[in-house]
Amino acid sequence: MHKLYLVMVGLPARGKSRLARRICGGLAADGFRSAIFNNGDVRRELLGAESTLPEFYSPDNAEGRRIREEICRQNLIRAKEWLNREGDVAILDATNVSRARRAFIERTLTDHPVLFLECVNEDPVLLNACIRNKTRLPEYAGYTEDEALASFVGRIGYYEAIYEPVGKEQYWLCVDTMSSRILAEQPCEGSPYYPAIREIVVSWWVQSLYLARHGQTEYNVQGRIGGDPPLTARAGCRPRPWPCTCATRNWTGCSPPRACARTRPRRPCCADGTRPA
Repeated sequence: MHKLYLVMVGLPARGKSRLARRICGGLAADGFRSAIFNNGDVRRELLGAESTLPEFYSPDNAEGRRIREEICRQNLIRAKEWLNREGDVAILDATNVSRARRAFIERTLTDHPVLFLECVNEDPVLLNACIRNKTRLPEYAGYTEDEALASFVGRIGYYEAIYEPVGKEQYWLCVDTMSSRILAEQPCEGSPYYPAIREIVVSWWVQSLYLARHGQTEYNVQGRIGGDPPLTARAGCRPRPWPCTCATRNWTGCSPPRACARTRPRRPCCADGTRPA
């Protein structure tokens, strides 16, 4: 069991794609080769804006159902070929909300274990924000905001009509994407990737982290830790001026060099507007 299919499950706007990207990045950081195969990307590539109408997703739309099943089949083939050629974990990103669809995936992908990861989120504030974010996709470029919102909400309604939670599959994991909490699981214990995926799922990820370091304090000089000591004269003094690269060679009066926005974008120039020699 040295390779794995990770199949996302959940209604639209529940955080599946975001979590798939987190998992893909986390596995890459651990040295595992992973890739995402998104049904929506294939659909947009083949159909463009034609698939934005909510009726396309109706269970009663035989032609729409046939196209969606064909897109799923094509994506499974792509994932299977990539995994057997070079990958470690293939992530299949789609709704996959019906047991019939998940059973089809299990019958198709028999060469390696299949782990289903269901994403749930019923927080009304976050859910509303996620839905509105979806309406900004390029496929809704020809829609007003209200039209796009009505179309996407209609799409969700059709998925809700056929939605069946995971639980009967061989390996599965159910996650609250709002709180990064595992609600239930049937572990894929033989897979070397399962512990890493599980750890990524329950971890809080920070998009940007800024570290601020204070200047030298009196306690630093004394070798002491803690407290709220004042800065030393060394920490409070003005920084030394940067060497000037202007033609005047004024080595004391220039501020730190900055990129010149005109003819020499990577050469430094001074704050007074003079050019480097």
